Amino acid sequence: MKLRDLIQQDHFDSAGHETLLNVIVTGSWLASEMASVMAEFGVTPAQYNVLRILAGAHPNRVTCSEIGSRLLDRTPDVTRLLNRLDKARLISRSRSRTDRRVVRVGIRQTGLDLLASMAPVVAALQERVSRHLTIEEHRQVSDLLERLRTDQRG
Repeated sequence: MKLRDLIQQDHFDSAGHETLLNVIVTGSWLASEMASVMAEFGVTPAQYNVLRILAGAHPNRVTCSEIGSRLLDRTPDVTRLLNRLDKARLISRSRSRTDRRVVRVGIRQTGLDLLASMAPVVAALQERVSRHLTIEEHRQVSDLLERLRTDQRG
């Protein structure tokens, strides 16, 4: 559906304004689609993101600050995310022996098993939402979005 029809607006201040709104609306739609799939497994997209970060580091552990810096959606409340995952027995946490302020986090086998069971469903979602673009168009979209973030601070 065209943005103009979706938000019932036929005039934009500029092409940049229309692009910005299109990115916001599309991002919101994608987030909703992801949340729907994740809910079937009892996790949020942010929790899924944490599990993927930890699986990528497995068998090593990572600090809470490392997790926070790698999250797709920069939430200040990493501890709450970890608390929920820990309560579900998907992760484990331990304090550093050299610096008790540092908590190191690892993924449990139950977390790895959950990710494995989610993989085909997530892959199907990715295929469904992106089926209208060619590989080259996917690359173009990615390149353009990266250019939009040129001034993003680190």
